[in-house]
Amino acid sequence: MKVNFFLLMILIFWGCGPEPVPDPEAPTLIAPANLNECNTAIVLNEFESQVKFEWTNALNTDSYELIIENSLTNIKLSKKTSLLTESLILASGKPYRWYVNSTSLISTEVSKSQVWQFYLEGNSEETYFPFPAELQEPKNESIVTLDASSTITFLWNGHDLDQDIDRFDFYIGTTKNDLIKEKEGLRVEQTIINLDTGTRYFWQVVTFDKVNNASKSQIFSFQTAE
Repeated sequence: MKVNFFLLMILIFWGCGPEPVPDPEAPTLIAPANLNECNTAIVLNEFESQVKFEWTNALNTDSYELIIENSLTNIKLSKKTSLLTESLILASGKPYRWYVNSTSLISTEVSKSQVWQFYLEGNSEETYFPFPAELQEPKNESIVTLDASSTITFLWNGHDLDQDIDRFDFYIGTTKNDLIKEKEGLRVEQTIINLDTGTRYFWQVVTFDKVNNASKSQIFSFQTAE
């Protein structure tokens, strides 16, 4: 009987434990639209415009952090807010990527939205820089198994508002700061590379348009299985 009593007390104690803390959910981006020109910005002068960013309310969230990155220089701007909109002054005639992190006062988790890209219009006579390529495969921080011939296929997507992408250069290496140009002048959004097993790799794609404007993608990494 005593054993059953203690078992009952343990079950009661376990069932009365604290409720799990809900993690903040990721917001959904609204504007500026993805892979488009931002023609709704307020033009301040020939060099700068004020851009309004908007996103949806995320559950279990107390505040947001808006992150904007110049796709050519990789320089980041950030702004924390409890609202669902924020306006920032940016240099015109540049491509940008942006996303929003949601945070909660009762959780250590940070949830990240999708990453969107846009081009902030400048001189109407200028050509658009291509958007940085979106790397697709292999996924970032993934573990991949090479095929029988020790190769892997890399896939990405290129975008340009002028629709005049000319070519891609493909870089790969075993350190992030020492990438080597493995392929150049690619006319398709894929390439096959022979690799070693049990090795960590980093890769990047550079996109060129017909007037030689260029943009670099983010750098992804992956590990090949033994």
